[in-house]
Order: sequence, then structure tokens, then C-alpha cells
Amino acid sequence: MLDSGFYAGAERIGAFLLSNLISAFLLMTVVGLPLGLLGLFAMMNEWAQGRQPEFFRVYLGALRNRWRAALLLSLVDLLAGLLIAVNLSIIPNMGQDYLTILSLTMTICAAVVLLMANLYAWPLLTLLRLPLRTTIRLSLLLVFSQPWRSLAFTIAALLPLLASLFLPIAFALLLTLSLSAYITARGVLWSLSAQFPRDELNGLLAEATA
Repeated sequence: MLDSGFYAGAERIGAFLLSNLISAFLLMTVVGLPLGLLGLFAMMNEWAQGRQPEFFRVYLGALRNRWRAALLLSLVDLLAGLLIAVNLSIIPNMGQDYLTILSLTMTICAAVVLLMANLYAWPLLTLLRLPLRTTIRLSLLLVFSQPWRSLAFTIAALLPLLASLFLPIAFALLLTLSLSAYITARGVLWSLSAQFPRDELNGLLAEATA
């Protein structure tokens, strides 16, 4: 009995650390970045729902089934990010007037919305397994219908990443990525439970795991 509990705990910790380590290495490359996010959130979605995931089935299964959607989402992010960066580079040359302040404010708001929408979209890719267009629409719906809730869990998810800047790199490789992704996954479920009736949400989750 004690041995089974020990091995279950060791398996849980091992899967947590392994998913963090593999995702960290994938995130270091341009091509691997969306795959690393996809696999990491697939694992964290399982833990956020109180299930113990099998690493190879869940992580590699997410890469096999959703890699196209992940790559397309990363391209959408790249284009949106480039547009925001171009706007930020133009604003300093516009002079100092109300139009400049308005443009800067709108660009910053767009960047924040993009960040919050991404924190919904990436977990939703493997949580509900909806088409990419539907996933993006749902992410934006959650951002605009629950702005304060979205902002709260976005800040909470970023805190471990900010803390890792002051910690040894081993923490980033073995802990902080998974911790941040887990907070994000819990935040997504929190927002979904506020957006949809419980029966409807349970039906969506059951359909995704069928």
C-alpha cells in the first residue's frame, strides 16, 4: 500500500519534470516552440482536471493530433506580433499629441489582448480539440466577456516566469514552465466554468476526451 503510493507519487513528479524539461528544450528552437507549448499544455490540462496523465500517451498524442493547428496558431501569433511591433516602431516618429497617445494606448491594449488570448488558445487546442478558427473565437470571447478574470490569471501565470529570472536555470528547466502552464490551465477551466453551464462544459470536455 505504502509502496504503491510512493511509486504513484514518484511517477507524478517524474512526468511533471519530464514534460517541463522536454518542453524547455523544444521552446529553444523556432520550429519546436509551438510543439513544446502544445505538449506542455496537454499535460497540464490533465492535471488541472485532477487526472494523472501518462506522459507518452498525452504529450506525444497531442503532438501527433494537433501539430498542424499549433503551427498555424504560431503563424497567427507571429503576424499579430509583427503588426504590434511595427506600430510601436512608428509611434515615436508621430510627435507628441493626443493622436500619438491614443495610438500608443490602443497598441498596448492590443498587445495585452493578444497575450491573454494566447493563454486561452494554447490550452484550448488540446482541452476541447476544436477547429483552430473556433478556438481563436472562443479565446477572444473569453477575453472580452471576462476581462478581469483573464487579467488576473494572466498575471498569476507570468509570476513563475518572472521569478525564474532571479533563480538558477535549473529551476526554469525543471519547474517554472510547468508551474506557469498549470496555473494557465486552471485559469482556463475557471473562465470556462464561468462562461458555460456546468452540464454544457462537462459535455464539451467529455466529447474532447472521447
